[in-house]
Amino acid sequence: MIVTKEKARAGYPLQQKPAQKRRPPGQERAQPSSRARTAGRPAESLLLCVLILLLIAVSIGLIAQYSQVLALNYQIQQVDQQIAQLQKENERLALEVRSMSSLERIESIAVHDLGLQYPEQKQWLRLSARGD
Repeated sequence: MIVTKEKARAGYPLQQKPAQKRRPPGQERAQPSSRARTAGRPAESLLLCVLILLLIAVSIGLIAQYSQVLALNYQIQQVDQQIAQLQKENERLALEVRSMSSLERIESIAVHDLGLQYPEQKQWLRLSARGD
């Protein structure tokens, strides 16, 4: 194997790599576990937990709002059905009032059921406006 030293070109100094410290064979540096890596950054872990909790809270809030909207829509539909039913009943009652208040019906009840009669000519009484 041939080893040569590099020469500085155009007046630039050579870049040297820092020398690595040699460790004895039994003391190699162990790779940190993922727990050790995150344990070194508690602020990032805390921020991540806060963001997850915030996301869960916002999701629960949205679901609650959506369920309230659905419940209100259901109530609105029930009220609309009640309004339609009451309007039909109102129309039926208005028709019944018109039929009950007709003059022919009242006259028929007065003559047949109550035994009333039309007044005869001699039963009429004339009143004058004079003070006598």
